[in-house]
Amino acid sequence: MLALNTRRLIDSGAFTPGTSPSRPTAQPDVCRPARPVVQLLYVRYLAAHPVDDIQCVAQTRRRDRCTQMLLRTGETRVGVWTLVPATASQGQLALPSEVMAVYDLTALPYAEQLRWRMQRCSAHAATPSAADLALADWEPFDPMRHHAHIHNRLPNHVRRPRRNHHQHGTGTP
Repeated sequence: MLALNTRRLIDSGAFTPGTSPSRPTAQPDVCRPARPVVQLLYVRYLAAHPVDDIQCVAQTRRRDRCTQMLLRTGETRVGVWTLVPATASQGQLALPSEVMAVYDLTALPYAEQLRWRMQRCSAHAATPSAADLALADWEPFDPMRHHAHIHNRLPNHVRRPRRNHHQHGTGTP
């Protein structure tokens, strides 16, 4: 009951938990899952890194791993974050009334979804003869096994702190 009451107070903005003193308050919180669930080619995968940190796996001419990211420079909206039911596949029971945030790439053209699935930057997707220096980091998503990576709210780029009405003198007690 205490947890439910606390959650209700936090959600309504009546209670703002204190921040730790070691955390700098000048930096805004960036809300992004460390291992997001990505949907491409109508299959859900668990990524090994945040969406904007997924690196190309192709080998360069110098025999190093390509340093380019899948998300092209200047692109901010390739996929769409959406809340979907956290359903299981292959005959498993679904999680009861739970939703999860998924980075959905299914609106992209088929070739672009294949590029993401192969985990190659746009330059190496055009040259299929380039060898892969690393394995693609996609892991088929299983909601029962990867329950710790289910986020029930949409990530945002910068989380703004809630205003406490009592501190600013604009609200009623």
